[in-house]
Amino acid sequence: MNSFSRNKKIVEICKNYYKIVNSLLYEGDKITSNIIRIYEDYIFSLEIITKREIEKLQIVDKIMLKFVTDSKFKKEMCEYFSNLKVSKAVNNLVEYVMNKMIAFAEDYKDFYTRNIYIPRWI
Repeated sequence: MNSFSRNKKIVEICKNYYKIVNSLLYEGDKITSNIIRIYEDYIFSLEIITKREIEKLQIVDKIMLKFVTDSKFKKEMCEYFSNLKVSKAVNNLVEYVMNKMIAFAEDYKDFYTRNIYIPRWI
């Protein structure tokens, strides 16, 4: 598989790629531009696309779409990544950041999603 067809397949999997990459950024917003760049590096660095990697790409794509569309989520994620510490033992920084992003999104969803209680009417 040549790189053009591989990239085309990746963009087909990541349906929100163009929305994410072409989103408006504020001047001087380096964290947002770095996160988007890391997203691009991650999705295009995969060599062999397995079913597990496809699922992970779709999850990361949804997280990044929420990042560029939801200002509260973006603020929280930028705060999280600005305080992120990376040890020297990490071999693949992009993979590490993507895993941290997925973990952050899961924690965010658990923390900010309200549990709605519907009382029983007698």
